[in-house]
Amino acid sequence: MEITMKAYGEAVQLLLNAANTGTSGGRASAQVLLCAYNGEEWQLDVTDLGILDHRHYDAAITVIRGRKELWHEPQEVVENGGRRFDEILKRWGHLRVSERGKRTCFNCYGSGKVPVALNKDNCDEMVTCQRCDGKGRYWQE
Repeated sequence: MEITMKAYGEAVQLLLNAANTGTSGGRASAQVLLCAYNGEEWQLDVTDLGILDHRHYDAAITVIRGRKELWHEPQEVVENGGRRFDEILKRWGHLRVSERGKRTCFNCYGSGKVPVALNKDNCDEMVTCQRCDGKGRYWQE
């Protein structure tokens, strides 16, 4: 069956909505979209497609087919696509190929910041986490 631009846009929209959640389905949806956006920097863990329900899986396949068969990047087929993709780029930055082997820092919980006094309650003053050098992720030793 042929993929239409309308079906491609609807599939991108559905996956964008999911990718804006912090769920495992959101992660899988983000991987599909980001890989279709820039496959060198973002790659899809194909086994994560198994996380998706039937509707989102079909949308993922439609996005993959739409990218190949219609020759349009996914951010081009939805309203405000550039801005919306920027949002998922920020949310899912740790899925970049260059970040895949890193672990979330357990000192700062991935924020890159820790309270000045770790044992002080309600400390509002934050400093750069020394374990991850403020990046929120580190290579496991």
